[in-house]
Amino acid sequence: MSHFGKFYLDKEKDIVINLDMSKHILSYCLFTPNHKTDNLIVNLAKVLNQKTVHQNNRLVIKGTIPCFIKGDGQRVYVFRLNGTKIANIYPSGKVEINALVPAISKTLMSQTKEYHFDIRHTLIKSYILEDLKLRTDLHTHGNANLTPDALIALGIKHQIDYPYYYVKKLNLKLSQGQYHMLEKQRAEVALTITDTSLSAKRLNRKIDDNTFINFADLILLNLDDAVENISKIRNSLAILKDSQAVFTNLEKLYLYRYVFTKPKLSAYKIPLTNIEKLQDVFVYRYLVKMIKDYNNNNYKDLTFFEDKMLWIARSYQAQQVNYVEISDTTLVKKDQSAIDMLKQLHHILPLAKKETGVDIRFLAAIRRIPLTLVRDDIQSANYLTEAMSVLKIVSKDPYVVGSDFVGEEINDISELKSVIKEIVSTVASEDKHWTIRVHAGENDSLKDNMAKALKLIEDSLNENQQFPYVRIGHGIYSDDLKSAKGKRLLKTLKNKNVVLEFQITSNVRLNNLTDLSAHPLKTYLENNIKCVMGTDGCGLYGTDGIDEQLALMNLLKVSDEQFKDMKKTEEEIIKRSHKAFAFKSKQLEKKLQDKSIEQYYSEQFENATIEHEVKFEINKVPSYPIFKDRIKELPWDKFPIIIAASSFTTDDKAVKMTDFDRRLIRSMLNRLDPNKVFFVIGHKLLAHERYLLSNNRRNFDIYCIIPALMDKPQATKLSKADITGIRLSIESQEMGIYKSFNYEIFERRNSFLFAFDGNSAIANLVQEAKNGKGKTKIFINPKSEILQVKAKSLKGYVTLFGSVKQIVDSIVLDTYDIGTKR
Repeated sequence: MSHFGKFYLDKEKDIVINLDMSKHILSYCLFTPNHKTDNLIVNLAKVLNQKTVHQNNRLVIKGTIPCFIKGDGQRVYVFRLNGTKIANIYPSGKVEINALVPAISKTLMSQTKEYHFDIRHTLIKSYILEDLKLRTDLHTHGNANLTPDALIALGIKHQIDYPYYYVKKLNLKLSQGQYHMLEKQRAEVALTITDTSLSAKRLNRKIDDNTFINFADLILLNLDDAVENISKIRNSLAILKDSQAVFTNLEKLYLYRYVFTKPKLSAYKIPLTNIEKLQDVFVYRYLVKMIKDYNNNNYKDLTFFEDKMLWIARSYQAQQVNYVEISDTTLVKKDQSAIDMLKQLHHILPLAKKETGVDIRFLAAIRRIPLTLVRDDIQSANYLTEAMSVLKIVSKDPYVVGSDFVGEEINDISELKSVIKEIVSTVASEDKHWTIRVHAGENDSLKDNMAKALKLIEDSLNENQQFPYVRIGHGIYSDDLKSAKGKRLLKTLKNKNVVLEFQITSNVRLNNLTDLSAHPLKTYLENNIKCVMGTDGCGLYGTDGIDEQLALMNLLKVSDEQFKDMKKTEEEIIKRSHKAFAFKSKQLEKKLQDKSIEQYYSEQFENATIEHEVKFEINKVPSYPIFKDRIKELPWDKFPIIIAASSFTTDDKAVKMTDFDRRLIRSMLNRLDPNKVFFVIGHKLLAHERYLLSNNRRNFDIYCIIPALMDKPQATKLSKADITGIRLSIESQEMGIYKSFNYEIFERRNSFLFAFDGNSAIANLVQEAKNGKGKTKIFINPKSEILQVKAKSLKGYVTLFGSVKQIVDSIVLDTYDIGTKR
């Protein structure tokens, strides 16, 4: 038997099919090498009506593929599973793939013991009628566009610095020479760090972060380990595979990606001579083409950023996408980085357009949440003021077509009132083609953010100013569209010509959507609301423009007529963008005269000012000054029990206690040992939290994890409560404290989680508990609608509330494992 070939059933190469040939008999072996659990292959086997077998310490699906003779006498192997044609395989080795597993279905299969989709929603056709093919990606982010393979190849070509920290973190293999070189460099770096306040852990991290190996050296001068190392690096550049992720995972993922998307070039270079020996065929193919670009006079001296933009254009060309809008926060930075970016865009984008036919435009992105909170000083006002002073300049550039507000949607859009007013009344009033995009309706914690955003924009209009072009990014959650509020929203969307952007794969993979039947796209289309599609970053989420549209077609059942409506909307946007580009290009040409792009923008930035201060409108107080004397570490000699309810919803009146809830909490307080367990709650002290505190007669330790900013009445109330200790989150928004529960507990120790009720924040908390490195027993209230959906997607990993006695018995039996660190 000889190896015949290999292909994949998904974009991320997670579902592998190896082919072997023996005397004209073609056999296959399907396996899932990148997943730590067997959920994906076990669930896939059930859907395909196949059996799994053990081979080389992992589960696989094996079988043979029948051979057919076509009418022209040609032999072809037709690969079918459970009645679905997957591929035609020819004796020459050519493989025609007819069906794929979309990233959405793969993700949902990976995190449950009982997957509930059938084969029609799991293995879907891989082609789209040409006349219906959508040609835009109108919602994406620059550092998330390229696939891991493309980024790895770019890293090799440009010989970027790769930190020793990530070599260790990913357990990459080094040659003996590479190891000695890094250790010698590390010792030299250690001598330069003199900060005595750093703990041993932080000191080691800082040293490793500043010790580098040339990435080309790492891969090409250690070919024996290159395939394994590339596989590990590839997985580090994509979203979590074994479960739905949350924003915590996304933030960590971007740190891995920044090494490649915002790189430092290595101080030493090596000859790129071993490329032909690289056995990873996917990285090799990219790299060969990249090296050939050195022979093209237009491309031979490209910067890393320019090369990245060229490959973004090429990737969209391969997807049959010809117009793209990318959000980027660099364009509102009042420093050289924004000038450098504009300079490079003006150089590479005309060349990329000429080769690929792809138009790339940008939205200048403003962060929706203050980035830095230093003790009792909110460092935010200056950020928005500077961002607006820069935006007024870059908005005149032909490649900048609009603005965006980015970041996790965990704050009320009203906090951005002043900056929205500034954009509407100045930038949009001068540029009639300007697009204002607002990320809203991405999760269910702030269902009125869409309606509020539109009202804020309307209230910001100057006298006689027309409503600007507005797009809402995500738009999944709002008031019930059949309710009076929902109908008013539909009317406003239609009357104001607002466009909604949908990115279904990222919504599922980031835990913002689990029940696909709840997606509102078809409802909006049926009500003649303009809708378009985006990817949110195809390289990051394991999708692309084709996969995304296939998901809409097969999973949401978007009809041909509805796709035609979406095409009409994107064509309107493209036409308007081309008109704006032509006008702004002429205006810029007049202003440049004999100056370069860099000279022109350098002069403009020197005079970048704004008449008045633009601030986040936050009516909260810093938590640290109030609680600094009560901050205490969580104990390691006791078992944490998390009571999650009112602190994980924006509606303080929504969570109600039931008689069962009271009996459960009383039973825990009566039967458990205060020397073995302690409780952790949120900051609101309502319902379940209040009941726990008022019935704590046996003096259990009770800790609160609180946001960095709080409503003053909440802070006053908490300051008077009988709390053992406070843990202060770095998250300023209360809907983001689930991240601190993850860091303090789920990633570091074993625990119990009781999820009573809430909205998206509690769904994220449950997902964090499931994904964490510690072992968490998760108990869920089945009467909570959002938790019921989450429990259904995590079967085998959560327990629904049942007998109070059985629940408390399980805690008693498990408290022998006190304080276990991962």
